[in-house]
Amino acid sequence: MSTGGADKPSGGGGGGAVKTPSDFLKSIRGRPVVVKLNSGVDYRGILACLDGYMNIAMEQTEEYVNGQLKNKYGDAFIRGNNVLYISTSKRTLTDGA
Repeated sequence: MSTGGADKPSGGGGGGAVKTPSDFLKSIRGRPVVVKLNSGVDYRGILACLDGYMNIAMEQTEEYVNGQLKNKYGDAFIRGNNVLYISTSKRTLTDGA
């Protein structure tokens, strides 16, 4: 009987070590991210740090509501229980890239 491949690590690239979510979060520190809140608001900026409770500190933060820029903050602190997800982000044309 087949296990459906559950005993083999999946993912692209083959040959690499299996990455955990914790490894991913450590690897994106200092990079541009999008943090989506349960309320639907997005915060885009540079991930400064985060802890085990998903409390997040960001720099050069922009607040987007319904896809439109509403505010810019130097630093922002987001309580972890409000976070729906964190995603890596490519800088937009408005960021001078």
